[in-house]
Amino acid sequence: MHRHSASLALLVLLLLLAAALRPGPATAATSERCFSATGFCIAGPVRSFWEQHGGLAVFGYPLTPLQSETIEGRPLQVQWFERHRLELHPELPWPATVQLGRLGVDQLARQGRDWSAPPEATPSAGCRFFPETRRNLCGAFLAAWRAAGIEADGRRGLGEPENLALFGLPLTDAQPETLADGRVYQVQWFERARMELHPELAQGTPVLLGLLGAESGPRPTAAPASSLAQPAWISIPAIGVEYQVALVGLDAQNVPVVPKHDVGWYGQSAAPGEGENIVLWGHVLRFSDAPSIPAPFAKLRDLPVGARITLTNRGGDSFSYVVRQNVWVTPDQVRYILPQGRELLTLVSCIGAQVIEDGEVTDMSHRLITIAEPVR
Repeated sequence: MHRHSASLALLVLLLLLAAALRPGPATAATSERCFSATGFCIAGPVRSFWEQHGGLAVFGYPLTPLQSETIEGRPLQVQWFERHRLELHPELPWPATVQLGRLGVDQLARQGRDWSAPPEATPSAGCRFFPETRRNLCGAFLAAWRAAGIEADGRRGLGEPENLALFGLPLTDAQPETLADGRVYQVQWFERARMELHPELAQGTPVLLGLLGAESGPRPTAAPASSLAQPAWISIPAIGVEYQVALVGLDAQNVPVVPKHDVGWYGQSAAPGEGENIVLWGHVLRFSDAPSIPAPFAKLRDLPVGARITLTNRGGDSFSYVVRQNVWVTPDQVRYILPQGRELLTLVSCIGAQVIEDGEVTDMSHRLITIAEPVR
């Protein structure tokens, strides 16, 4: 991978998730589950609710600890996530013990947009019409609304009360809006969410949930913990790779920071042992100002299926993975680097045709995606 090679669309999609996960039966979660991406942890009823009703895909990473805030004039224990705010109501039976904040309502109000004066709309063919707000819910947005919810009755499948518990009523019609990445998308606002249509995700669900929690700018009452789960070293004996792993993010232009001589761990992906997709990337070409230093992923194209990869975290724990697949993809094929619902190690490098600019290689036509599974 070269420092000029990633597209803006791919970068934005790295921050998004592919689909909602189906919730399971209620069980108690008493221990903490911590996330290296943000340094915050979830526990107790919040963890149970998060894990049983969609997890990372629906709620995103925690942005604060569980903390006291005044919400609509009431003191509550709340925890903010990238897409939602979870509120504790211990006086109510499960699953109403944990409820979702009305972030769609809050965000529209913050933008000065009045959704409370509904249009004189009428039901449209093939759509679900909501007389409460006089809005139609159609197509991909309707399918996404019906596909996820807060399981409450213990029966298979999701009914409309469960869809409403997660998303709420539609507040707007589907309409084009410019989002944080500067691009125009079809979006539809709900009481608790914003759905966004991403047609470039042709191989997965085209509807993603907006980052309303992050956009609300929550202020944590405590600093995130320094995580020992962060990967610190990668070893691939089959191709002689022994490299330090550096935490990386995006620069001011939303371009990923790729370490010059180390392997980069994208901090919004999972850490080893967290049960999700761990994304690492690195250069495949030497830098002209340091020709004696090899690129960390220069030989990744030679790594065979069945080879072992070991990641060691900052706490000294080692995790082993075995290569299962090597895939050539174009830069816009992002499904391999999104959360996968299970632990995988995904290595991203460049491969293919080279483009010469000012006597230096600055791009390659494809990405090489190396996928490894944990050794059981």
